Amino acid sequence: MISKAKLVNTLFLAAFPCYGIGSYLMLKQGFSIGLITCMLPFVAILLFYGVDLLYRGGLTPMVSRTYWWCMAFILTSVISVQMAVRYHSPIVNAGNAPVLMLLFLVPFNASVVVQVYNRERDGFDMAWLVLKGLLLLLGINILGYAAGLHNLLHSFVGRISLPFMMGIYDSAHILAFVNLMLLFYIRDFRQRPLRFIGLSAVYLVDLAVIMSVNSRLSFMIFFLLTVLFVTRAMRALRGVYAVSLFTMPLMMSFALLIYNILSLPFFAALLGRVSKEDVTTFNGRTYIWEDAAKWALDDRRGMLFGNGYNGQHHIRLLDRVAKLWGEPHSYNLHMHSSFLEIVVDQGIVGLVLLYIVFWQGYTYYRGEYLRSTALAPLFAGFVYLLFIWQIDIFCYGIYMGNPLLFALMAPLAVQPRFITGKRKALNGEWLT
Repeated sequence: MISKAKLVNTLFLAAFPCYGIGSYLMLKQGFSIGLITCMLPFVAILLFYGVDLLYRGGLTPMVSRTYWWCMAFILTSVISVQMAVRYHSPIVNAGNAPVLMLLFLVPFNASVVVQVYNRERDGFDMAWLVLKGLLLLLGINILGYAAGLHNLLHSFVGRISLPFMMGIYDSAHILAFVNLMLLFYIRDFRQRPLRFIGLSAVYLVDLAVIMSVNSRLSFMIFFLLTVLFVTRAMRALRGVYAVSLFTMPLMMSFALLIYNILSLPFFAALLGRVSKEDVTTFNGRTYIWEDAAKWALDDRRGMLFGNGYNGQHHIRLLDRVAKLWGEPHSYNLHMHSSFLEIVVDQGIVGLVLLYIVFWQGYTYYRGEYLRSTALAPLFAGFVYLLFIWQIDIFCYGIYMGNPLLFALMAPLAVQPRFITGKRKALNGEWLT
């Protein structure tokens, strides 16, 4: 007999590949069709939970304060969509706005439901569940690529273009996230040799794809974090969260140094394309970031509550960059930074709320990492998101890093007193 928890967990696993397929359909069949496909398994989890509540005849509130912080930020995302409709965004309209708002609301709440159903299960491992879901996503991408499909948003000659992602750079981030988690699982060769060999093979395949995607920003952060976790230097480091907040200005200030490092024979052989202009401007991103800085200093329209989803178009922030890049319109450009996108679209209010969410997630998973619990692998992935959201769009809106981030926040969203199942350490022993 299939238990409720197993059914919900299976739907959660399916959510990751389904989100990837939805990303593909978004560009092939239409924005709304893609969004609906992205959230189908998440919606199924919530519907199942709703029917279950009707049969049980009552709801026991279990959510923590973290849940409400997360929902407060998500609410600013929902409001930004409504603002976009009011400002006549060329991307968001009255027809697709409800679907987009649901996409923001559903993944986090469905992930919390997963925690509720597994709260009494001994040995429930959210980290392994997330990893399996992401591996399923990568599996269908490799099959799709082998079948001749390519990414409809980005496709470059000579670089692997996984089809079921929001652009090839999303694939680099997912691969980096997975490989950082795998560092914790590739162990115990004598006791579990087949698992060791299998996961090592997955790691090497992922690494080869990362190299082919050739996202320099992703690779730099992935390489640095790999060194810190392999050497266990991360255990002694303090102030990682504070440093991450200055990722963008630090990179812009040390652009020439970064170019000199990437020009070294080792990195040049791995990355292949090391142009001084591309590296020092981060493939043109600094033009966008400089215009954002001018807006923050001289203009500041919508600074407090934002300018709505795709708000850069409403205030014509990227018109200069569009002309520079030969784009006919600026509405199809974004800030190439989740941090800046949130500031422009959801204002300082949305940004501060996400800072709080990130801080709570960071402190929680760092504690799990230092105690070497089964959730420790998620700390490596969380730290990656902590840095990459500053310099890429991956953690914003419809991009896959957004639901992934809030799936990671779900274990914090249930009050500890309701979690009665026994927990395991990373080595498989029961925690006391």
